[in-house]
Amino acid sequence: MSIIESVKTFIATYSGLTANVPLLVDALGYVPTAYGIISLPGAKIIEQYIDGGSVREFPFAFQSTMSTADELERIENSGFYEDFADWLESQTLAGTLPTMESGKTAEKIEAVGWGYIQEQGDAGTAIYQITCRLVYDQAKP
Repeated sequence: MSIIESVKTFIATYSGLTANVPLLVDALGYVPTAYGIISLPGAKIIEQYIDGGSVREFPFAFQSTMSTADELERIENSGFYEDFADWLESQTLAGTLPTMESGKTAEKIEAVGWGYIQEQGDAGTAIYQITCRLVYDQAKP
């Protein structure tokens, strides 16, 4: 299982997602509500061990297309991202982490910033985003 597939499977368990809405990888629909996990560039190796193992990170953005037609919807959208960040933190604290392929063990998954509007549409919609990362141990190759 690839790292992004592990992240997708894990995020799909978040109860705050709207039911029956697909969670896409490196793509996002334009009609509210839509969800996507986007791979981001960044440091891959955080720490190298003498035995050849390492601590690594996988940076990603969690995005959604949401309606922004009125003030209440925009407030709810911001609250969704606050709740999502809190959920990631609670899952890490509980030790409930993504399942990864052999030789890789998830250590934590976290939001590294606040959710925000990345792009405002003309039709009362916006793309919201929160930057996250999965930190994991990788055994010696």
